[in-house]
Amino acid sequence: MLKALRMLALCHVTERPIRTAITVLGVALGVSVSVAIRTANVEVLRSFESAVNSVAGRATLQVSGGDLGFDEQVIVGVRGHPGVVSATPVLSLAARVTSGAQQGKALSVLGLDLLEAGDVKDFQIRSGAKGERFLEALRASTTVFVGSGLAAEWNLTVGTPLELLVGTKRYDVMVQGIVHSASGVTSAWDRLAVMDIAAAQHLFGLVGRLDRIDVVTGPGWAVDQVREEVQRGLPSGLMVNRPSHRNEQVERMLRAFQLNLTTLSAVGLLVGLLLVYNTVSYVVVQRRREIGLYRALGMGRRAVTALFIGEGALMGLVGGLAGGWLGMVLSHELVSLVKRSVSELYAPVPAITSAFGQNLPGLLLESCLLGMVVSVIGAIGPSLEASRTQPARALAPGQYEEAQEMRAGRLAGIGCAGLGLALLFAFPGPVWGLPLFGYASALCLLVGLALLAPALLVGMGRIFRPGWESSAGTHRTGALSRLAADQVARAPGRNAVTISALMVGVAIMLGVGIMVQSFRETVEHWIDQTIIADLILAPPAWPSGFEEAGHAHRISLAVADAAAEVPGVAAVDTYRVMRVELDGRPVSLVSRDLNVHAEWSRYLFLGGESAAILQRTKDAEGVIVSETLARTMDVGVGDQLTLPTPSGERSFPVMGVFYDYATDGGKAVMDRELFRKLWKDETTTVIPLYLDPASDAGMVRSRIEEGVARDGRLAIISNRDIKEEILAIFDRTFTVTYALELITVVIALLGIANTVLTSVLERQREMATLRAIGASTGQIRRLILWETSYLGSLGALMGVLAGVLLSILLIAVINRQSFGWTIRFTLPVDLLVEAIAVAMAAALAAGYLPALWAAKQQVAEGLRYE
Repeated sequence: MLKALRMLALCHVTERPIRTAITVLGVALGVSVSVAIRTANVEVLRSFESAVNSVAGRATLQVSGGDLGFDEQVIVGVRGHPGVVSATPVLSLAARVTSGAQQGKALSVLGLDLLEAGDVKDFQIRSGAKGERFLEALRASTTVFVGSGLAAEWNLTVGTPLELLVGTKRYDVMVQGIVHSASGVTSAWDRLAVMDIAAAQHLFGLVGRLDRIDVVTGPGWAVDQVREEVQRGLPSGLMVNRPSHRNEQVERMLRAFQLNLTTLSAVGLLVGLLLVYNTVSYVVVQRRREIGLYRALGMGRRAVTALFIGEGALMGLVGGLAGGWLGMVLSHELVSLVKRSVSELYAPVPAITSAFGQNLPGLLLESCLLGMVVSVIGAIGPSLEASRTQPARALAPGQYEEAQEMRAGRLAGIGCAGLGLALLFAFPGPVWGLPLFGYASALCLLVGLALLAPALLVGMGRIFRPGWESSAGTHRTGALSRLAADQVARAPGRNAVTISALMVGVAIMLGVGIMVQSFRETVEHWIDQTIIADLILAPPAWPSGFEEAGHAHRISLAVADAAAEVPGVAAVDTYRVMRVELDGRPVSLVSRDLNVHAEWSRYLFLGGESAAILQRTKDAEGVIVSETLARTMDVGVGDQLTLPTPSGERSFPVMGVFYDYATDGGKAVMDRELFRKLWKDETTTVIPLYLDPASDAGMVRSRIEEGVARDGRLAIISNRDIKEEILAIFDRTFTVTYALELITVVIALLGIANTVLTSVLERQREMATLRAIGASTGQIRRLILWETSYLGSLGALMGVLAGVLLSILLIAVINRQSFGWTIRFTLPVDLLVEAIAVAMAAALAAGYLPALWAAKQQVAEGLRYE
């Protein structure tokens, strides 16, 4: 029995190769997007974790003090704990090459105790020098050892000089050896440069300072016990965590971003599912007589169901296999896009060494299973419908579509219930920090509107059919359009699925487009209102090197004093940003001169006047917090926010909540003098400058370049430059989204092509009859294109409605719960018109080839068609 079913399924699938190929391609595209996004998400996070773990080596704990660093004497107390086998001091610096063929490229430099670090860090140094000569070269302040990967890529050898920019100063170093992974496999050491820590401290002016200590605990000690005991002996402000702690932080920040991409990729699978549903539905209609024969010969309902589900599974298997290969190709491009977005928004991700080849068999198996699951789900409905076919009624024409029409009212009722659920799901808050109810609301919205499509088609048929008799003598074009509308309405089951697929594609394109455009306009308004400084003095790597801003990368306050003396400079602010942890989450702590900011600039507060709030914040020694941080920590005006300081935790009154779109984890801002008093810090990250309105901006900039920023050690960024950079990062962030939207729409168009082709195949006798009574090939072609245009217009109009509602969900629920940002809703009319135009044009393009094929069919052959 199974063999017979397998042969029948294979026969049915291969009988109409074009229709089957379209379905398989739709499933393949849906699977490929899902595979590519999942692979990109996993590879980016794996690369980050691999780099952290490789550099940590055998370390089980890490002592860190944020970007302030700490006194190296701390290591004495850490090494004194009996559970600590070794404690390796680390100095971490971000540099840029400033000369030669590699000019402008970034280089991470680690200062380590190289005589003992090799055993702990799993790397080896190969140098031409031996014995005393090697020790002498190792201790030299200009010696650097580069990873083998960089050496090969940059053509570096022993003796190659490099000029590095670290912070605002240039340093000359020389390559004296190549770093190799001791295990022989690719690791983060291949892309790093290392120096002896004493040499690095001397060269970069950081004598006595460390960024972290990597600790290896003894085998007989519980890691958590050692962590707690070491923590108690450390000065306030220092933290002891496992090396995986940073991975967990990044993964937590990435969850919403990656979930959004994964959800969007799932839409392609949904549209592919609808495509399979339509294909199997057509097979059921076409083979109704054959099904009746099978039933009459003794085939049970389960066997009939298994037959058509098997056809769907076979198409899913082939589509999944093709989708796996296509997904691997697509993932290479997506990995770079996702890596860039993650690096700019969350944490720097090192170069990715692909593990695709190692995972290929498992990935292809997973793709095949995914394709089969999607296809089987899509085939269940039509397969059950086929199993209910009665042998005695198997020859009754139109039974399938009549049944669909009879159920249109019930489906519409279920659709209305789905819309009601979508409304209810929009109100609950996030679950584990994720907008799960928001996604459920979006799913109910799309499914609910899709279930209304059959009723819409039935209603259209009732509108057109009464006027058909009276319009028989009207213009040919009018007659063709009415005939096409009537034909579309006569197949609500098949056409409703096609309209739904196009609706989903248009809704995703429009919903995400409205959200992105609304977000962009909100960010532009925020930039115009808050970034008012005429010029910004910053390290050359800022803002891209912001996350790696250690002590050597900051600017002395003396530079700000010098800038204030430049003629034409009216006011100088000092913007200092550092990372602190609140409840295990990284948060930006900002200090600035609130008096200068109140007079020359502003924050956009949720309520209240900016200058007055800033003045009260300074007087009360309080803080203002971003909207995201206020929601994350559940604090508001009048509450207390506890922050870690070098002298211990301290509570600050919250004086205001402001809109902010520059940081994902949230931001707290205090006055510069309060920060200096508590942190004893005399540096700043960047220096915003406000110019005298009467001065010549170009002249002032030239004076700053000649004096304060001489030799290019500081970048001078104009107000326009920083705005363009922020918007450029914004646009790059949504590049992946646009690509996924495009693929979703392509899958929907395959659905239209499949439906029109199915309609042409099913109605060959009808069209041959039209030809026999005088219809021309052009009229047949226009008839099919009219049908396609009706499908496209209905799908586009429903997609516009769904897209607008979806954008409201994205803006007011999903985005707000994912990132805590308030976005002002904007309804761009041009985007609505563009979505309708694209849907119509694409629908007509999808129906063009089937229309040509229908017009070329022979009349005699069509009249014989069964």
